[in-house]
Parts: sequence; C-alpha cells; structure tokens
Amino acid sequence: MGVVAMIAFGWWGFRGETTTLRSRLTLVVETPEGERSGSSVSQLTILAPGRLNRAIGFSSLSTTGEQGEAVVVDLGARGVLFATLADERALRSGGSGMYNAARVPFPQTKFHGEVGEGIWAKDDYTAYLEELNRRKPRAELPFADLPVLVRFRDLSDPSSVVQVSASDLAGSFGPGVTLQRAFVEITDDPPTTGIEARLPWLVRAKSSPRLIPSPQGIRPLSEASTVELLSFDDFRRRFP
Repeated sequence: MGVVAMIAFGWWGFRGETTTLRSRLTLVVETPEGERSGSSVSQLTILAPGRLNRAIGFSSLSTTGEQGEAVVVDLGARGVLFATLADERALRSGGSGMYNAARVPFPQTKFHGEVGEGIWAKDDYTAYLEELNRRKPRAELPFADLPVLVRFRDLSDPSSVVQVSASDLAGSFGPGVTLQRAFVEITDDPPTTGIEARLPWLVRAKSSPRLIPSPQGIRPLSEASTVELLSFDDFRRRFP
C-alpha cells in the first residue's frame, strides 16, 4: 500500500488535478407571436499541473476536455436562431477553442481576489473554479460578448449559413423580432445533447470541416467572412 500511495502521490505531483466547469447560456427573443427562448450547457475540463511539474518549469494550465452544443432558439415559421460555440474575436485570430460564456461575467478577481504569481498561481485558479462551482452565480451577458449568431436558409445544408446580428434580429427574422436578454449561469446540469435533430449533417460528421468549403488556394483570415471560418465543431463539441 505504501508503494502504491507513493506512486499515486508522485503522479498527482506531476500531473496535477482537473476541475470541471459547466455553464448554461440562455437567449430570450421577443417576437410578434410571443417570447421564445433557448439554452445550452457547455462543459470545460481544466488541468492545473502538479507542483512538482511546475517546479521544473511546466506551469501552463491546459484544457483537457470540451463538451457542448450551440444554443437553439426556435422562432417557428420565422426560422431557427443558433448561438454557436465560436467566439468571433478568437475565430478571426485563428483560435479553435470552445466559447466560454462564463469568461466575462465571472472574472477571477471578482470571485477569488487578485491573480497570484509564480507556481502557486495555478492553485489560485483552481480555487477560483471551485468557488464558481460552489456559488453557482448567474449574470446578464452583454450582447457584445455573445458567440457568433447564425441562421440557415436550409437546415439540411451547412453551406446555407448566414450570420445574424444580435442588435438586428429583425433583419434576419422579420419585423418585431428582437433579442431581449442573454444570461449565463454556472450549473451542475450535464452538457446539452441532441442538436443533430436540428442539424442532420452533424450525424454524418466524422471530422470538423468548414461549413462553407474553402476556395482553391490559401488566403488570409482577414479576407474571409466570419461564417466562412465556422466549422462543424462550432455547433457540437465532444473533446476528448
């Protein structure tokens, strides 16, 4: 038992520990036919390296798991609004990580004080995540901090995707349609599943191609539209 305990302690000291954070993003839309809403729970698993690992210079936090789906707001005959798993600023800079709705309203300084320095800063961050899980805060989310919003002219055709403006839903869904509220909350609920019923092409996906196939040749990100950068992973994420 002593040897097993020493091995386990050594493994923990090098690898560290993981913390899971689940957040629910909800959108509320006003239409002439009445209020419509949709929500989705996404999950991040974050690894803080062990103290022995940090002591020899490996101190970066890493995301070891991402699960989630786009928020779906069914507007009836007007169409379906999707809040993707893509942050536009990250997307346009070449990033591929999953959008985290809790990033803006629940900063570490608000829930666990100032960020520490050195190898102990990772302990501070883990404690911050655990504090969020304990308190389960809820807050309004500014529209400017929403992920990329889209609709499809044809739900069976991923290339029919069109970007939607949070400040002008009427331009995409007709007069009288407005985004009223967006809020995020930390939760224990499991990650949302089932989006394949809305987007049947995800059922067939074994990889994550772009929704709109790239033209021949390589071009800068600055020349591509936002929807040309979206991939299947921006609607359903299952990693690992």
